[in-house]
Amino acid sequence: MRTPESHHIHASDRWRSKLRHWAVKCSLLIASVGSIATSPVSSPSFASQFQGTPFVLTHETPKVSRTLVISISMGEIESTENDGSLTLEGTARWRPANPSAPGQPWVTARVSSGEWEPRSAAAVLDTPDAPVPLQVMESLHVNCNTGDVCEIPVTVEFEFQGGGIEGTVEMEWKATSALNLWNDDELPQGYSVTITERGEDPTP
Repeated sequence: MRTPESHHIHASDRWRSKLRHWAVKCSLLIASVGSIATSPVSSPSFASQFQGTPFVLTHETPKVSRTLVISISMGEIESTENDGSLTLEGTARWRPANPSAPGQPWVTARVSSGEWEPRSAAAVLDTPDAPVPLQVMESLHVNCNTGDVCEIPVTVEFEFQGGGIEGTVEMEWKATSALNLWNDDELPQGYSVTITERGEDPTP
């Protein structure tokens, strides 16, 4: 037999259970909002592109290197971190001396900023005169101070492996950088990024 007191106890237990349930929900919601509020932010990316001069790879000159310099002008902002990437894109065209000769030559693209092992991508040149795309990406990171112009030197390289097959590879290429500011939700006045070529360095 249920007494008024036992009914009151059960109702009180249910009420406490509901209170605990909503307390847990509120705690999770507050923690989630706090996490969002304190999460690092980054600005929109600033993109810059460099169109490289075409060149030809041969058995005599199977490797060509270029040094690119990514220059960052900070503008009106205090010291901050710049993060992003450089994407190297190339188009190779295989011109065999003898189109009926057996074998498949290939070409490799590499990019390195010196902080990590070079990133690379390779493609087989199995169709004469056909454009063959190459793409490889390198991460970028540098700290800059107010009013500074920071530079990131990047080495890009293309290499031809003919496997004994005579011919040439015509290369077209470009590099595109995309950088943003860490812990800043917008790009400051005067912020800019440019890519220039330091010099040509053909490697025999």
